[in-house]
Amino acid sequence: MSNISGLTFESVFCGSDTPLRPSHCDNQITQICKAAKSKDDLELFMRKTPLMILEEGAKGAYQQTPSWSCAEIPSTSGPEFEMTLTLRGKTVKARASSKKAGKQKAALEYLHQLINDGKRVEFFIPGDTDEEARANVNAIVERPQEDTKRGVSITAKEVDKSIPTVKEFPPNVDGGKNWVGALQEKCQKLKLEGPGYDDCKIESNSQFMVTCSMKNQKTRGIKPKIKHAKNLAAWLMLKSLEEGIEAVQNFDLSTEFEELEVDEHLASIRNEVFNTKDKKSALIDLLSDKARFSEYTLDFKLPTVNNFGIHQILLQIEICRPDTPDSDDLQMGAEHTQTPELMKAMVEKEQQRKKLPDPGTRVFSGHGTSEDEAVQSACKSALIHFHTYDFTD
Repeated sequence: MSNISGLTFESVFCGSDTPLRPSHCDNQITQICKAAKSKDDLELFMRKTPLMILEEGAKGAYQQTPSWSCAEIPSTSGPEFEMTLTLRGKTVKARASSKKAGKQKAALEYLHQLINDGKRVEFFIPGDTDEEARANVNAIVERPQEDTKRGVSITAKEVDKSIPTVKEFPPNVDGGKNWVGALQEKCQKLKLEGPGYDDCKIESNSQFMVTCSMKNQKTRGIKPKIKHAKNLAAWLMLKSLEEGIEAVQNFDLSTEFEELEVDEHLASIRNEVFNTKDKKSALIDLLSDKARFSEYTLDFKLPTVNNFGIHQILLQIEICRPDTPDSDDLQMGAEHTQTPELMKAMVEKEQQRKKLPDPGTRVFSGHGTSEDEAVQSACKSALIHFHTYDFTD
């Protein structure tokens, strides 16, 4: 038993000049709590993006938000975007194929500079050392995407055009209402199985398409954000429940999807041309197709160099169109003597004729850092023209 005979009222309740020493148990508990908090902070940090960390840190440390500017940089592989980040007198630039990706790259570079400046604690970047902080920041960029479903993209050609689809609410409909919840309440009232939702991204316009499904009925909404597209699809499904399927049949975007198909086709041709290394040889191969061109000549004219050292050139192409049977030659006898085979041949000949270029001269310009690069640039323009132009009389 402990000896307490030496304790007095004053020593127990009025304090003592002798400092208290924390017990080993208390110290161990404190270390465990710190370790748990550090682990929680790291897990929360890993769920963020470089841009989120930068914006939260800027508000907490500086009571400011980063300022951004964008410049579009043309290139042979498609446009690039140079994003410029400015915060507290420090400027960082980064390029990417999209503005969103450019912002993330610039934010990542800014975070690394903050660590170098000894400000990782101010921006809540976990890590006991600068090396650990850098590793944690890099781990955010390298982590795999968790939600793969929303990364699925489709082409306009793959879209089922028979499903009623809407892009905007009609003027008499409240677009701010929670139609997803309203549809769910309607299903519960009618004792129906609740709707299911699927989303995907249309490649050509980068918009999200959400499909609402109930038994054999489907409706769709299209918007830049998934939740807005989902709300549209739910409203259209609710309309079909309340007014009948006939009430939503007129919501038809098949014409727009067909236009997107054309855009996607042209974009694929342009990408193929951009990725062709020897565009001059590819152009000669195209013009050598006797079914489309009976004769052709290539002539590169006026090679010049401007004051900035850029080479410029003009490509003149003279083409002759092959002879094709006149459609009147196929019309033998009166209309009642024309067989289905003859009518089909007439249609095929007409389609073939539309694909043939008109005879004459076409001129294309090209530029580059050398004369050969200027020649390739002019041939690229010619390739795109002959691949995509709808030749008709």
